[in-house]
Amino acid sequence: MRRLSLLVLLIAALALAVAGCGSDDSDDSGDGGGATTTEAQQGGGGGGVAVNMKNIEYVPKSVTVKAGEPINWTNGDSVAHTVTSDGPEKFDSGTMDPGAKFSYTPKAAGTINYFCEIHPNQKGTIVVQ
Repeated sequence: MRRLSLLVLLIAALALAVAGCGSDDSDDSGDGGGATTTEAQQGGGGGGVAVNMKNIEYVPKSVTVKAGEPINWTNGDSVAHTVTSDGPEKFDSGTMDPGAKFSYTPKAAGTINYFCEIHPNQKGTIVVQ
């Protein structure tokens, strides 16, 4: 009976280990922080464009979207940030703690510059077509 219990525990532990191997929590964006522009997805993906905050930078720093297409920011950093516009279309995320998300949908063509009020050297650009 004791051997059977050990065998069941061993099988359960192996099953958990194998199940954990299928998970991928890494950031596979492949841009390494070096990419400066992301083109909006074609074909009605509907999700918009993603911008991450890492190492007190917006990644990517510049995105191109169509009017009416959302930009989605995620604070993947260990410190708080903001997403604050500096131009004709006004928006402000307020303080975003680590893990927080913010979305903005530009309405008209043009260029929108934005920055972090907490880290003024952290800047980004949205080119709206």
